[in-house]
Amino acid sequence: MTSSSSHKKISNQYSINNKSIPSYVLEVIRKLQQYDFQAFMVGGCIRDLLLNIQPKDFDIATNAHPDQVTAIFKNSRIIGRRFKIVHVRIDRQIIEVSTFRKKPSEVNKLRNGVVQDNAYGTVEEDAQRRDFTMNAIFYDPINDHLFDPFNGKKDIEHRKINFIGDPEERINEDPVRLLRAIRFHAKLEFNLGLTLSNIKKYIPLLDNVPYSRIFDEMMKFFLTGHAKKSIFVLKKYQLLDLFFPFLSDHSLDKNSLLIHGMDNTDSRVKEDKTVNPGFLMAVILWDAFNHSLKINDSKLTLDSQIKHFFNKTNPNIFIHNRFIKYISDIWRLQPRFTKLKIRSVYRLSNHPRFRAAYDFLLLRCNSDHDQ
Repeated sequence: MTSSSSHKKISNQYSINNKSIPSYVLEVIRKLQQYDFQAFMVGGCIRDLLLNIQPKDFDIATNAHPDQVTAIFKNSRIIGRRFKIVHVRIDRQIIEVSTFRKKPSEVNKLRNGVVQDNAYGTVEEDAQRRDFTMNAIFYDPINDHLFDPFNGKKDIEHRKINFIGDPEERINEDPVRLLRAIRFHAKLEFNLGLTLSNIKKYIPLLDNVPYSRIFDEMMKFFLTGHAKKSIFVLKKYQLLDLFFPFLSDHSLDKNSLLIHGMDNTDSRVKEDKTVNPGFLMAVILWDAFNHSLKINDSKLTLDSQIKHFFNKTNPNIFIHNRFIKYISDIWRLQPRFTKLKIRSVYRLSNHPRFRAAYDFLLLRCNSDHDQ
């Protein structure tokens, strides 16, 4: 085990208030330590606590291997194939426990075409693998010890996003890190440390990233309370076309459906309400779909028009099929609101997407959606 002397006591400024840490998180850490394992809170939860933001999730890192964690906690299970983690359930809460990792050897990097990340290591090696200094801070709340090998706390105090190691090398390793850096810039308003010319140089690397990863990262921009800000940050750094190549300049007008939808999404997140990615995508894609209705064969049914639109759009921006069904239902119901008959009210109100479609209609009514 790493001795506590390699850790630092936390200073008063930008300190962590242990009262903000749920008891079930402390229980998991305490129990792992009772079995002589290291256990730390790590990553975004530490960054948020240092910024006096209450985290929604708490991740724990340990030198215990997954099977050792499940042996300690009866109500737990191992998940994942690329990187095995353990979900521990306590008091109806699920805590994610991961084992310290190190960079896998070249021999073990690929197995059946899948990158293998189950190369276990030390806390120092685990820190080295992380993307930004602010996300490589480990905190032991039981002993009040901070392990901060890359001075991430100092970068948080100075509101800087710094890569661990050479930025170009780290982005080449995984181009999604570029999107993560820009997302944190939008969310936290930290100094990005990358110029526009740097970013433009890295953008082509994203062409080799699977659409599914791009979609998942895109959702993190828009479902964590800073959707509206993210739209304009992405435009500033010329990345908006990567996500949404079909958006027009009108789409970003302050009274557009898109901006109203982003405001609505941010409000729901702040109020701790659920946000369905399908609803957000229905908002984002609506102008492009409306445009396609005007230029395509008017004899086609609405269902055929929707199918044609997604066949044309989805190769350019990957959308999971479950969201396409959700989006399609919302759009199909829009004409039924404007041509409502008494006998069809009951059937419409009992449609599983009625509430979402009605909320979508309200957004349209408050915006310049058809101009």
